[in-house]
Amino acid sequence: MNAYRKVMKGVVAVENTVMVLTTFAILILIFVNVIGRFVFNHSFAFADELVVAVFVLVSLIGAALCSRENGGLVGLSLFSDQLKGKSRIAQKLIANIISIAYCAVLTYQGFLRTSIDFSRNQHTFVLHWPMWIFRLFVPVAGICLILHLIENTMKFMEENK
Repeated sequence: MNAYRKVMKGVVAVENTVMVLTTFAILILIFVNVIGRFVFNHSFAFADELVVAVFVLVSLIGAALCSRENGGLVGLSLFSDQLKGKSRIAQKLIANIISIAYCAVLTYQGFLRTSIDFSRNQHTFVLHWPMWIFRLFVPVAGICLILHLIENTMKFMEENK
């Protein structure tokens, strides 16, 4: 259990670094594109392509970090807040199992799409970079989501023994 927590601290450090760098990169790319539109009267298509691709990574890693910090993903807790005792534990476990299963499907489909793009040697439209690089963001973030959901489940079970 302690080894898992140490590993997760490292994962969180990497995730936080990725979030800071990618958010800063998006900010710079959007700023450059706005300046390009107003000063040169020309939009930089590469900036749009990169921002869309990196925004997927930011969104999914952000969801993973949110899951870690808030004990789960966004949800309506009107019903679950009313539960007490074993029914609350059962509801939380079922919700986490469903979330982990969903993230497992997301990760599997992400790997599947990545392998298809890799095998077909598909490239992006503007930069002509390999598409599989950007598709890899989905399964990597899916793995992070799964790890954090497992961490939340373990923490919840410890608190409710």
